[in-house]
Amino acid sequence: MMRLAIPGPNDEYSHPASAIALAARAMGWEDRAGMIKDCAGTVLSSPFATSILENLARVGLGMLSVQQGDGKMANEQYEAIEPRKGSLILIPGLIADRLLGLLAYTAENLDMASEHFEDSLAFCRKSSYRPELAWTCCDYADTLLQRNEPGDHEKAIALLDESLAISSELGMRPLMERVLSRREILKA
Repeated sequence: MMRLAIPGPNDEYSHPASAIALAARAMGWEDRAGMIKDCAGTVLSSPFATSILENLARVGLGMLSVQQGDGKMANEQYEAIEPRKGSLILIPGLIADRLLGLLAYTAENLDMASEHFEDSLAFCRKSSYRPELAWTCCDYADTLLQRNEPGDHEKAIALLDESLAISSELGMRPLMERVLSRREILKA
């Protein structure tokens, strides 16, 4: 649909920016960066982009910055997405706090990332949003293992166990594989 649409701040460009970026991170696709940047850039360069379409483009660039480990781009997207803290980004079904945690992690602000992941855990548990809870647990565990303060290792293991239980029950294969690989690393 995107290729058939007139380029601009529309659904055909904003939705692929976020959806492709989320799928690329989950599946480990490394070859979608150009498409994500093109879609998001088309939306963000227009003075007619609505806040909803702009947010979707920002989600795409944010997830791309995480996947590429680009701290500068992560900081830029963090500033744009931070006002959405405590909310659900409805279209892709992403908790804003998890994305903010990932962006802070990518920008090497591990304490800030931990705060956002704690907020995401609370949001997901309160709303029984289990798929996002499973992803939050895994992403938060990565942050704790990187930060490596007292108690972080044990908490990371508990989060990975929770993520694996949920992802196994829901059949979330890419996440299950991610969690299992992290648990293997911890055993080594």
